[in-house]
Amino acid sequence: MYITPLTEWIALLILLAIGLWIRVWLGSHYAGFMSDQNLFVQWMNEIRQYGLGTVYIHDTNINYPPLFLLIMQGYAELVHGFGITIQAGQLSFKWLLILLDLCACIIVFCWSRNIRSTPTRWLLFSLFVFNPALIVNSSIWGQVDILNGILMAGALLTVVAFPLVAGLLFAIALFTKLQAIVIAPVFGFYVLKCIWQRQIKPLIHMVVGAIIPVVVVAIYFASYGGLQAMFKGAYISAVGLYTQVTLNALNIWFYVIGTVPTMNDTEKLWNMISLRNLGFILLLIAVIYTGIYLWKCRALHTAVLLKAAAWISFAFFMLPTEIHERYSIPALILLLLVAMIDRKWIAIACVLSVTITYNLWGVLTSNLPRIPGMIVVWIHLFILLWMGWLMYREMRENSKNHLRRSTIHAEEAR
Repeated sequence: MYITPLTEWIALLILLAIGLWIRVWLGSHYAGFMSDQNLFVQWMNEIRQYGLGTVYIHDTNINYPPLFLLIMQGYAELVHGFGITIQAGQLSFKWLLILLDLCACIIVFCWSRNIRSTPTRWLLFSLFVFNPALIVNSSIWGQVDILNGILMAGALLTVVAFPLVAGLLFAIALFTKLQAIVIAPVFGFYVLKCIWQRQIKPLIHMVVGAIIPVVVVAIYFASYGGLQAMFKGAYISAVGLYTQVTLNALNIWFYVIGTVPTMNDTEKLWNMISLRNLGFILLLIAVIYTGIYLWKCRALHTAVLLKAAAWISFAFFMLPTEIHERYSIPALILLLLVAMIDRKWIAIACVLSVTITYNLWGVLTSNLPRIPGMIVVWIHLFILLWMGWLMYREMRENSKNHLRRSTIHAEEAR
């Protein structure tokens, strides 16, 4: 079914208008997670008072990287220019998150225009625009996970054709939230494969792209004497800040394996290994499986990289300790994009859209009961294994195709 470009843009505007109305209505009727929003508003005021270059020196409790702070600074200057006072829990603050949501929708729409299956594409794009988990996270909760999630996705979508842009976007994602580091193994294995295949040019472009924002940020903060304070606040202090096995994330540490959410992850299992280290080992196994998948898939095209990143992102949510409920959002964003490419992943994206919404809403309302929560954890575990199975099937099909091509070439050589 062919749709003219003009019709597509009109349909986009209609979807965005409806999505905007939903977000504004919900944002105005629900205050959201006030402790996060109060912090953000406080940081906005401190940035206006001290400037971005020295704000980490004056407030050592700031534990977010500088890009989101820069965006908040620009937004605060704009809003205050109209004489509006930004207040936590109000649209005066949430408009920033709503606009970021809509920008992410436009980016996904522009990327998805290359997908041939028009009806499926529009249905899945609508799922992105009206996704309950994404709406709750930004318009109600007041969090910014959509920003680093879409930057992570952008880095993966551009790495094959534009490795310099991919390096740039990945570095910028790290300057948004440290959790973007979770897809580093995907880029690492991609780099190793480039080296193995003696494709040095993409590697150089990616490294150069990543270095550019790092150098710019380092020079900027160093010129104000705030480089060390920024690095410590944004990247060092945030690690190990909380020692609970799970920070409301419905993962394996939520009662399922015998732990209660408030248990300290420094406690040892059989007096041999701490729960924190056990979580790291489980995540390492997932990383190794990611590497095997990328190595077995001989052609590292965009779909393969997205699937690997979605798998490791969701494994990061499910397996380590000290995980917040919101860390599932980047994985969901990547899965929604994967579903647009491969129909076998559509059910996964739909189910997680529901379960992640339940997790977020339960935290917002302080109502996360044990039994329903454990049911969701088991669903999450099944989905994690399902994703791994789909990747295994793809590896097996690639091996069969490679063997078939090798046999044909051998017969032709005779």
